This record gives sequence, C-alpha cells and structure tokens, in this order.
Amino acid sequence: MAKSDEDAAKYVYGVVRSRGGARLKQKGIDDKPVSVVSNKGLGALTSDVPDGSLEAGREELLTHSRVLEGALKRGVVLPMRFGVVMPGEEAVRDELLAAHREELETQLDEMDGKVEINIKGIYEEQGILREVLEENQEIAKLREFLQGKPDDATYYERIRLGELVAEALTAKRADDERLIVDGLLSHALSVEVGEPVHERMAANASFLVERERLDEFDQATEKLGAEHAGRIRFKYTGPLPPHSFVELAVGG
Repeated sequence: MAKSDEDAAKYVYGVVRSRGGARLKQKGIDDKPVSVVSNKGLGALTSDVPDGSLEAGREELLTHSRVLEGALKRGVVLPMRFGVVMPGEEAVRDELLAAHREELETQLDEMDGKVEINIKGIYEEQGILREVLEENQEIAKLREFLQGKPDDATYYERIRLGELVAEALTAKRADDERLIVDGLLSHALSVEVGEPVHERMAANASFLVERERLDEFDQATEKLGAEHAGRIRFKYTGPLPPHSFVELAVGG
C-alpha cells in the first residue's frame, strides 16, 4: 500500500513563516512538489522522500539551493543543512517546528530583511606571479636560474621554487584577505571568513547584508575590483539565504 503524503518521509529544506500548508510551484529533489508543513505560524519547506533514502549528488545539492533561493524571493527563510530527512509530517511539526519554536521564531526575526553575499577573490595568475617576483629577490633569482635548464637536472630546485612561491602567496593572501574583508564589512552586519579552496584564492568570505544596503555593498565590491584590477578577480554570489549565519540544532 502506497504511503500518503503525510506518512511519506519528508526532506526538509528550510523554515519560513507559515503560508498555510500550501503546495508551491517549485519542484524539489527527485522532481517532487515542494509543500509547506505548518505549525502555529511556522512552516517547513518539504518534499516527499518515498523510500526514506536520499542521494547526495550534484543535482540534489543544486536543487536544495534552488528551493531555498526561491523561498528567499518570497520572504525570510532559515536554511537547513543539506540532507535532513524526517519520518513524516507529524515529525516535522513536533520535532522541528514545535520543539524548536522559540529558536526558530527568534532567528526568523533576526534574519528578516537580510541576505548572504559570498565574495571570492581569485588571484590573476600572471599578475600575482609578476608581483611576487618583483617583491622577492630570492624567488626571482631562482626562477631566472632555472630558465632553459632541463627539469630532471633541476628537480629539487624546482621544488624549492614552488615552496617559496607558495610561502609568498600565503603571506600575501593574509594581507589581501584582511583588506577585502575590512573593505566590505563596514557595509554589512557580519562576516564569516572561510578557508581558501585553492592556492590562488585570496579570500572566501560570506557577508550578512541588509537588503536595503545591497546597492551600497555592491558599490563597495566594484570599488575593490577596480583597486585590484589585474591582480585579483572577484566572484560575487548572491543574494543567498543566510546559510553561514543560521544555526539550527536539528538532527537529520
């Protein structure tokens, strides 16, 4: 016998202010309709997971993000981490919305009118290498020494050159990250600085920004881009739900 909508396991995307349990136009993971499970003014964005199991592939991650970004266009949303599955509607109401009501209502109030903007600063390879060579005589001399020499005969020297360049970039990254964060934080409420995901990343920071100050924040980002033209390329992602600034102590 097939499970009813209420009995089916529920994938939970996030929490919103209740919209009366309506089924939304958006499609969720596995192309299942997204609906709102409501409890006294709170709502959880959910879709069915008929067999209770969930793949964790790229498409599922993208769908999770798309559902939350769609909800953000309609109002404040508290994003859940990817992968939260609950046994059914009753569990969503009791174990999420009712059990965490005070925390959820507080965070909905705190995040109302606010969005997350992620800024990544990526070093332009030729520009930053030229800068490193100009600033570090040891690196410049070693690089010049290695030019035209066979790789196998200069193996250890080339390893040393790579180490010196990496050390120089680490020091430079610390300075540039501070400049980027300081240059934008005065136009935001808060910042979470993440680890660089590769060696050419100068900064990876998420900012909590009031919607009414987005133009101001954007102008500050454009100013940074102009100041660092030719050495750092900026990637701007947002507005996003405030993933980095919401903590929901709910198991999955």
